[in-house]
Amino acid sequence: MTSILITGMTTNRGGVESLVFNYVSRLAGTIHFDFWCNNDRCAFEQELADLGCRVFHGTAYGKNYLRAHHDTETFFRERAKDYDTLWSNKSMLVNIDDLRLARQYGISRIILHSHNSKDMYSGAKGLVKSTLHRINRSSANRIATDYWACSRCAGRYFFTNEHLQSDHYLFIPNAIDAKKFTYNEQTRARKRNELGIPADTTVVGFVGRLQYQKNPEFLMRIFIAFHELEQNSMLLVVGPGELEEDCKRIIRNAGLDTFVTFLGRRNDTDELYQAMDVFCLPSRFEGLPIVAIEAQAAGLPCVVSSGVTQEAAITDLVTFESKKTSPHIWACEMQRLLTENPSRRSSTEQIKDAGFDIGTVTDSLPTF
Repeated sequence: MTSILITGMTTNRGGVESLVFNYVSRLAGTIHFDFWCNNDRCAFEQELADLGCRVFHGTAYGKNYLRAHHDTETFFRERAKDYDTLWSNKSMLVNIDDLRLARQYGISRIILHSHNSKDMYSGAKGLVKSTLHRINRSSANRIATDYWACSRCAGRYFFTNEHLQSDHYLFIPNAIDAKKFTYNEQTRARKRNELGIPADTTVVGFVGRLQYQKNPEFLMRIFIAFHELEQNSMLLVVGPGELEEDCKRIIRNAGLDTFVTFLGRRNDTDELYQAMDVFCLPSRFEGLPIVAIEAQAAGLPCVVSSGVTQEAAITDLVTFESKKTSPHIWACEMQRLLTENPSRRSSTEQIKDAGFDIGTVTDSLPTF
């Protein structure tokens, strides 16, 4: 049986982690997967253990770089011989220890999987990380044997034109378990009841990390504008992040505290989509956001930024709006979509036909 080591999982059940789990949950049994995680825990850890995966832990690079490097090198020196393949999942090439150590200790196949299309951070921190990304890019391209990306723009961000045109480049769909997100009236009513949301309240939804890439401060301003148009409305924010307090301050200053709910990290996002009426994703940039696919599967009209790749528009539920337009324009667009789409419909079949359902994708992918 092929044995694969996966790196790049964080503690958050975000898009990358969900994608990896979706594939592993379908392929476990025919392929053995283990995980190396530079953290004291890993997203989906219990579920992965239930699938027979082992999760190994080391120090986080952000806490102690030297210790983290030592832990990672020790793991690869002792365990690399157990694996045929490294599947390295990254949003930036800030650190490529796993790639270098995989080659050094004899893992023959090294898959580098790009999940992002631009630098993720701003300010001095962003400058350092973007510099490291550019320094490491050529080495990463040289070390890797396979080049995977969730979209063409994500591929260009990581890989050279030579590799993008090679037989070793592969587009990997951000596939989901589409039926899990199919709209269900009973689930909607139950989830709204749990959250204390009246049946006639219009819910604007967002799922993602509250960080620079996702542009959450702009999301707050969009909702403020939307609430002026639709008084009986609220914003449901699903996901943690370092900008949460900044977002709360914007809402507090607008006097809308009671109309915005920050749920933080959740394990029931599939059901939370059911409670929403419109999905808003004003990201500065994206590779191909899995949350946009999930929202479409749930039948939600979606207003997303022009920074999101056009490949995300799997259905006609998606409308793109410029990042440079005013929050009021975004609010008017959401209002228009809600007016023109008064009832929810299932988009599961469209998701499957477009090749983004995990069941059909794993049957045909020439991956491992």
